[in-house]
Amino acid sequence: MHEWLLPEIDAGATVVTASRRLSRALAAEYADARVAAGDTAWATPRIASYGQWLTRILDEAAGESAHAPYRLSAAQSRVLWEVCIAEELGPDHANLAGIVRAASEAWSLMHAFCVPRDALDQSIENRDQGAFARASKRYAGVLESRNWIDDATAAVAVEAALGKGSLSLPPRLVFAGFDRITPRQERLIRLARDARVPTMMPEPPAVQALNAIAAEDRSAELRAAGAWARDHLLDHPGERVAIVVTGLERDPVAAGRLVREGFTPGWQTAPGTVRSLVNVSLGAPLDSFPLIGVALLLVRWLHAPLTSRQLGVLLRCPFLGVGDTDSRARLELGLRQIAARDWTPARVLRVFTQAADDATSDFLARIDKLDELAGKARGRATPATWARHFDAALGAMGWPGSQALSSDEQQLVNRWRDLLNELSHLEVVTGAVSGSEAAELLRSTTRDTVFQPEDTGSAVSVLGPLEAAGLEFDAIRVTGLNAGNWPAASRPTPLLSRRLAREYGLPDSSPEDTLVFARTVLARLSGSAPLVTGSYSLTDGESELGPTLVPPVTLAGVRSTDPGWYAAQCRSAGRLGRPRVDSAPPVDGRETIRGGAGTLDAQLSEPFAAFARGRLGVSSLDPFAEGLTALMRGNLIHDALSTLYDSLPSQSGIRAWSHSDRRKRIDAACHRAIVRHRVAAGRTLERLLDFEERRLATLLNAVIELDLGRPPFRILSVEGTSSGTIGGLELRLRHDRIDEAEDGSLVILDYKTGRPKKFLEKGVPRDYQLVVYAATVARKVSDLGLFNVDSRDVAINGVGVTLSGNAAFEATLGDWIHEVETGAAMLRAGDVRVNQLQGAEDARAYGLLSRYAELVRAV
Repeated sequence: MHEWLLPEIDAGATVVTASRRLSRALAAEYADARVAAGDTAWATPRIASYGQWLTRILDEAAGESAHAPYRLSAAQSRVLWEVCIAEELGPDHANLAGIVRAASEAWSLMHAFCVPRDALDQSIENRDQGAFARASKRYAGVLESRNWIDDATAAVAVEAALGKGSLSLPPRLVFAGFDRITPRQERLIRLARDARVPTMMPEPPAVQALNAIAAEDRSAELRAAGAWARDHLLDHPGERVAIVVTGLERDPVAAGRLVREGFTPGWQTAPGTVRSLVNVSLGAPLDSFPLIGVALLLVRWLHAPLTSRQLGVLLRCPFLGVGDTDSRARLELGLRQIAARDWTPARVLRVFTQAADDATSDFLARIDKLDELAGKARGRATPATWARHFDAALGAMGWPGSQALSSDEQQLVNRWRDLLNELSHLEVVTGAVSGSEAAELLRSTTRDTVFQPEDTGSAVSVLGPLEAAGLEFDAIRVTGLNAGNWPAASRPTPLLSRRLAREYGLPDSSPEDTLVFARTVLARLSGSAPLVTGSYSLTDGESELGPTLVPPVTLAGVRSTDPGWYAAQCRSAGRLGRPRVDSAPPVDGRETIRGGAGTLDAQLSEPFAAFARGRLGVSSLDPFAEGLTALMRGNLIHDALSTLYDSLPSQSGIRAWSHSDRRKRIDAACHRAIVRHRVAAGRTLERLLDFEERRLATLLNAVIELDLGRPPFRILSVEGTSSGTIGGLELRLRHDRIDEAEDGSLVILDYKTGRPKKFLEKGVPRDYQLVVYAATVARKVSDLGLFNVDSRDVAINGVGVTLSGNAAFEATLGDWIHEVETGAAMLRAGDVRVNQLQGAEDARAYGLLSRYAELVRAV
């Protein structure tokens, strides 16, 4: 498609491109042309990005000189900048990483636009610019004293060598895909021409009108772009199609998802296939990928404890150890039930070794090995030594796992190995460092490294406007043609003064420069394919937007149709108060229903929740939280009450306890509930547990006093389990407490912690769990009650003969049991209705499975 490519390459030209993406595209195009010509072998064309070309020239010169400068890598340069800026601002500056990035950008602009050092010193307008000027002077001094160069000064070194005539140049040079030629590049081109090397820049494509159509908002616009690409490829199979997304760098992941939704409705059901068809050019920071995040956690664990949440990530991830993750998932469930703390490998072993079984012993043995390596991670060593130590730690934990890796995952592993190698080479800048410093260097490098899997022949390329420079396609859709984007708001670097920027013509130095560049890019995009269309958004949230007036954009005067998102294709019959009708296979005799009374209670208000919980086995995870959570304190109360009454005493027996006997029983119950949480607890957690143990003792004493004031009873069961059949459905049940009244009837109680709760609301139970228990016992039930145990109140709220003086309670209970039996029969028959009018908070737990959000949006 680039008509100049073959003649120039065959004439011996070196093609220098504005981006690596363009260099790869031109190399592939040249290979296709040679194959089409019938060739089976050919010399590798000399095509390289601008940075690669400079590196190649310097490498060739270094082979002929004993005093060639040492070339810093990007990671080495970043570390050196950190050192120089930390000496100015202090090592603990809140935004040191951000300042380092800004300083590196300003340094590169200075050299690309030939800004002399003395001009920088004379143009300082504020404190930040002064700090940068001093730090850059220190940075330049280190480079000069050690005979180093970095990416920014590489062009200066090439220019100096060309001026001396000490570099050999190719017979021809072609500069392709440059929207803006910097003064430094102009100097290099001029020196090449002075050396009688012909240089050429391909003519820009012919400008054509870029017709833009309107879309409701950005999401609709990107989905419509995906649908446009699909329709074009259906009509023109095999053509090269691109979608240019303005502002792609802000969230490339979201942009790719929206384009895929339009390209293939339902792509989420086959993400691997569609992901390979639609390639997003911009990647994400390397540390945002789970595989790398797990590796960084393990490296951190060698010198610092992990939080419960971080340890939970290791327990459930598939990238460690051998075999499946089921056994580690059980360990994580246990982790969520105990108080959060700082977890060292040794502390994990102390807490979980007793609960180990054959399935978890391998993982705990790996942690034991990691603990041994952590013991050796002391003192200071070279980054290369730490890189080997980190690699050994990952090997001990079985990273990246025993499962087969996808192509993308294997590329991530390879990139991680590259970063460990880069860490090894940081010694030239850092010298010896501690293990925590080496780990931070590695983490910073992963954060600043953008990873994009290789494009394995996608049908649609999604890329930003600048990435498309020099590329040619059969069809292009340019999105985001709004006035706020074209021209975009100028973003000059804050570390160089505006006066300096205007004097040396830096990007965005003036509104005119920003506008001219926007016109240049749009003109280039308009000619990059025979078919070019555009689009813009009408709204952004509550704000109204307008199209750009920058030529060659013209308005088509039509609006695109939003193809919608896949899940919204599920339409409901209506949005009435009744649940939406749906069904699942009926329960057969081999199926076990989970969740007991809670499942039946859910069936009466939200059948799908009962199906998910009872038949699919879906459950919510306890959240991680610092300190003692409300759930944890509630469990401690249940455990303590169970121990207090495990001898099943009668009321008279409890009254017979002496003061000292009561105190001993309460202390023993509290100690037994708390003791497992004290294993490997830190000082802060120990203090919290001390306070909680005293609070428990107070609550248990209040429970005893309340029980002594009730009508006579005998405790029949605490924390008991049973099975029962309701509406033809067999359930396994677990109750908190059942008492026997003086007349032989049963009083069923359910402990409630936290804010006191009422059993009835508007005359009906707030939940039907106690009714389910009553329906399965073979004896008369006289009372149902919630036993509230909380620092604010210890009381029983319930209904029945003794609790509320309701002599007709037996008939009322019969009506409630009939409702429960009806619900059980419906669950058994396969009722999976979704109540569309429930609140979003109630539906959230099972929203992905029930497609609740899609149903309420349906029309």
